[in-house]
Amino acid sequence: MHSVMVIDDSMTELVVAEKALEGQYRVMLEQNGKHALEYLKKQARLPSLVLLDIDMPTINGFEIFSQMKSIEKLREIPVIFVSGANDTATELEAYQLGAVDYVVKPFVAEILKRKVNLHIGILEDKRKLSSVNTTLQDYNEQLQDYNDELQTKASDATQNVHQLEYFIVGILGDLITKKDGYTGIHCKRVSKFMEILLRQMMKDGTARYPIKDIEMIIMSAQLFDMGKIGIPDSILEKVGKYTPEEYEVMKKHTVLAADSIEKFAYLLPNNSFITYTYQMARSHHEQWCGRGYPDGLMGTNIPQLARMIAICDVYDALVSKRTYKKAMPHEQAYSIINQGAGVQFDPQVVAAFNKVHSDFYDSSLIDPVL
Repeated sequence: MHSVMVIDDSMTELVVAEKALEGQYRVMLEQNGKHALEYLKKQARLPSLVLLDIDMPTINGFEIFSQMKSIEKLREIPVIFVSGANDTATELEAYQLGAVDYVVKPFVAEILKRKVNLHIGILEDKRKLSSVNTTLQDYNEQLQDYNDELQTKASDATQNVHQLEYFIVGILGDLITKKDGYTGIHCKRVSKFMEILLRQMMKDGTARYPIKDIEMIIMSAQLFDMGKIGIPDSILEKVGKYTPEEYEVMKKHTVLAADSIEKFAYLLPNNSFITYTYQMARSHHEQWCGRGYPDGLMGTNIPQLARMIAICDVYDALVSKRTYKKAMPHEQAYSIINQGAGVQFDPQVVAAFNKVHSDFYDSSLIDPVL
């Protein structure tokens, strides 16, 4: 229950005020201003509202109010000034000092009660608002803690995803190498060439991928030939030219890889790692002119990453030594790739290759770690 203190030197007015407010409020009556002030200073539980008479002997209401404002614990108590002077100047002065309202004596019980109810209601609204603000502050703090926790979990989850991607690439790379040592080395070298070419095209603005995906693309490039795991050893290890039938079997390595990816892609919809790996594995033998395989795609219908890795694949095949051929000099491989611009290869990718071909050569001299 709210309490209201009435300070007035008139016992009659005190009685009228008590009768008007009792039952709804705890009413505290005081005839002496100084006594009232000392009482308030000592109390731990303060009144919610003070009705303060202006015209009192010894110390008037304005002086009491001034002292209340100088005391920290009392300065927030709302005060309604009471006066027998029904003049505008006194009322205006009361409001200028900081009163919340002004009541003319003699008291009219119903008017007094309505005025007090009004300001107690305002106090309640302020407290509710303060409570809401406190609740909102608590909620915002909890929300921030929750967001921080989510951020940590998201960071951990992202890290786990990257580790899983490395795990997948590592396992498949190892299986490719065990299946065919040359193919394992070839995939790692092609991935390195892909990094050089991709970074140049990103720099030129001819390739646009999220910066955070660059490492992922380079890593997934190691899997572009993973379909060869499904090709019989007799064909993979053959020395010499393939028969037409053998060539058709070898060509299936693009579809074998793509089919395996498609089979399980539903588990991770819209996953960039899967998308990049699929594009390079399926389409790295497509040709700009449309005569490639497995889908006979032409021009920009071929995924850009596949157009890029096609050059890296051919370059490494040309400059690498095999049991059935010698390694081709860099200059000759460079010339062959340029002759293929607009036919086998995307001219734009060839233009980027021409800017970094010496980096390809330097990288080709370094044996990959298996």
